[in-house]
Amino acid sequence: MNFTIAIVDDRKEDRDRLEAGIKNFFSMQFNDKISIETFSSAEAFLPVFRPDKYQMVFLDIVMYEMNGIELAKRLRADDAHLLIVFQTTSREYAFDAFPVHPFDYLMKPCTSEELESVLTEALRVIRTGDPEIKVLAARDTFVVPLRSIIAAVSRGHNVDLLLTNNQTLTSTETFKSISGKLQEDPRFLLINRGVVINMDQVLSPTPEGMKMKDGTIHPIKVNGRAAILSKFSQYMISRVDKRGL
Repeated sequence: MNFTIAIVDDRKEDRDRLEAGIKNFFSMQFNDKISIETFSSAEAFLPVFRPDKYQMVFLDIVMYEMNGIELAKRLRADDAHLLIVFQTTSREYAFDAFPVHPFDYLMKPCTSEELESVLTEALRVIRTGDPEIKVLAARDTFVVPLRSIIAAVSRGHNVDLLLTNNQTLTSTETFKSISGKLQEDPRFLLINRGVVINMDQVLSPTPEGMKMKDGTIHPIKVNGRAAILSKFSQYMISRVDKRGL
């Protein structure tokens, strides 16, 4: 496949570092061709942007004049499928960026492993599509990519969606409604009353419960624990089989 990626950052050293990292990753993807375009500002990028030209853009959040979040809003209005990755030195902007449905966040300076993880997932999404669900939160409806959900946890009359950007989206829908949507996808598993987890986000099962990649632990119900762990094992085996490993 051919991939065109844009980098928008007002710091040349950050643009150069990210470009080198992307090129290094794709040097090992023998069936893919990559084109990278770099821009020093949102104002420089907007005149050349058009829907479907780019598969992925890396945006610095803090830039002079138009910032990355405002730029992302404009891009998202024209291209619903564009994968937007924010680069930032602080996650304090993460929730402000949520309405534009970013694909991911990278903290500056990111490691090669962090960049590789984002690019690997991006390739999977581009090739296979990225399922989403609509979630009612207060008076707004959010479209949430399933891969960005770590777990859904019932909290009284609300449901907390724990997200990979370290934010929590609180839905006013019932847990039955949310869990029903999630469990239509094979990666989600009900492990306790009021707790559904994304098995792709599990670090490891422990005696205390499922330890997630964000460090949280969600307890597994005692009655049915063996069956739950069996389903988890079967899912992980199926992932290995699909990768041909």
